[in-house]
Amino acid sequence: MLKTVLIACALLVATPTSAAQPSSSGPSPAEIEKAERAFAADGLALGIRDSFLAHMADDAIVFRPGPVSAKALYEKRPSSKTPKLEWWPQKVVIARSGDLGLSVGPSAVNGQRGGYYATIWRKGPDGRWKWIYDGGAEADAARAPDASTPAIQGPTATRGSRSPADALAVVRSAENGLAKAAIDDAPKAYRAVLASDAWLTGPNGTEDLKPSDRDGRIARRPPRMTIRMDGGGASAAGDFVWTHGTAAWSGPSDTPVNTHYMHVWQRRAEGWRLIFETLNTDK
Repeated sequence: MLKTVLIACALLVATPTSAAQPSSSGPSPAEIEKAERAFAADGLALGIRDSFLAHMADDAIVFRPGPVSAKALYEKRPSSKTPKLEWWPQKVVIARSGDLGLSVGPSAVNGQRGGYYATIWRKGPDGRWKWIYDGGAEADAARAPDASTPAIQGPTATRGSRSPADALAVVRSAENGLAKAAIDDAPKAYRAVLASDAWLTGPNGTEDLKPSDRDGRIARRPPRMTIRMDGGGASAAGDFVWTHGTAAWSGPSDTPVNTHYMHVWQRRAEGWRLIFETLNTDK
């Protein structure tokens, strides 16, 4: 999450048409909101180290700057309740199988709002939600609703895939297509795959844009990007896939920029769409 930054200082169909609709029965995105709010409450009650360890899965990752074991990292941290770290969910999405989900929202340290976090949640065999990815990036948190505001519930897919492996293979193909197109024209490449309701955070220099400002953020994309998927996972229903990898481009005066990303893809009526991206700023 950007929480952690602040502590330290796919076969695709053409143009998106309609969003997937929530199922009338089955899992609710409210489960993800509840898990995130419990995590945040423990952040205040237990402190950063102990709350993060209590709510993470054993195989959880964070970026430092590349993916590392979150458990190994946080076990080395001292137990402390300072600084005062706060965060709350503003948007939540859940897989139709009820085993994976996304939570996105603003964060603050000692009352000062920073950027936006993003968490991938996974439900274990015991029914408990644990986070498996935690990261964050720049976005305008100053205009975000406060913690008392219920989170926006993103749509739930109406259909999945034959298996998680099939879903991951299709999304890997979609990531490869995005990467190939982004070499020549990154904004155009993103427009071809993003859902109409996609949220984006990062990279540096986008602190003034809301996560929901899809068009504004696409316009700020570097002209050309190099993208490579390194890993990820899929829901049991094969409707929700998260991925992570590397991204690079040339900054001002051709200064090389190298970072990591996390993506969430969802199977929509019009095909697989990219519904979330964070271009990581964790150090």
